[in-house]
Amino acid sequence: MKYQLAIFDFDGTLVSSLQAITECMGAALMAFGYQAPSREEVRTTIGLTLEESVSMLTKRKVPAAQLAEIVTLYRDEHETKGVASVRLFDGAAKLLEQQPALGIKSVLVSNKGRKGLNQILERLKIWAFFDLTLSAEDIDCSKPDPKLFTRYIAPQFADIPKAATVVIGDSETDIQFAKAAGLASGWVRYGYGDAKKCQELKPDHEVGDCNELKDVLRGG
Repeated sequence: MKYQLAIFDFDGTLVSSLQAITECMGAALMAFGYQAPSREEVRTTIGLTLEESVSMLTKRKVPAAQLAEIVTLYRDEHETKGVASVRLFDGAAKLLEQQPALGIKSVLVSNKGRKGLNQILERLKIWAFFDLTLSAEDIDCSKPDPKLFTRYIAPQFADIPKAATVVIGDSETDIQFAKAAGLASGWVRYGYGDAKKCQELKPDHEVGDCNELKDVLRGG
């Protein structure tokens, strides 16, 4: 079917940001005496909240009080140094630009802080393509909690039924969120998610690039 509302993940779905995240996470963790994680270690945490990512990368050893400080430092590092290296995946800008002509509303859900997210959206010139953007600081729950949809997204698009709504993301968290909220799921296999785990969740759609994603959204 043709969808009317697309809920997009950000990192690994619309933008390539693994290197920036790895560098900023390494700087934040080393400042507190932890070992800098590898690119692959960071990759396994993308899709989680920053708090969950830091906890996992420190092998659950970080104290609660220190966790908040590391998250704050990471956001500062990302806002001052990481933003510049984030880039759109091929075809992403064109996909977003064409959404209104296809009669599709777009929502962006990101684990980034509001300031850092705004900086990236403005630098990449894609801010205007979204009908709603949600940063980690705009919500009190995160994927895969279905309240993220029922509390923050559904009220803004009350005329669009669940059956016409799809969640687009690269990780198992995105697929789990879609299923928990009773929405269709579209997994982008070019992102950072674990392919085996994502396929085991049986997403409704699986795409290899943004051109295929456009076909899914318009009902192809």
